[in-house]
Amino acid sequence: MRIFLKNIESELKLTEHITPHMFRHTFATTLLEKDVDIRYIQSILGHSSISTTQIYTHVTYFKQIEILTEKNPINDYRLGA
Repeated sequence: MRIFLKNIESELKLTEHITPHMFRHTFATTLLEKDVDIRYIQSILGHSSISTTQIYTHVTYFKQIEILTEKNPINDYRLGA
């Protein structure tokens, strides 16, 4: 896998080094963005500690925007709820 990724880096002339481990971070973050409970992500990744899973999941700008636009309590007042 590492050789495969090195070849891709060379072919695409990427400046950032790609590692197989990056896929675990991306996978965990994607699950979190899809509102999968972090405890399930912890189990899927095989972590014994939730703090390890928190290292693998990243807060993204796009998810923050989604939360602010769709789940902002101020919207309830605007809609008269």
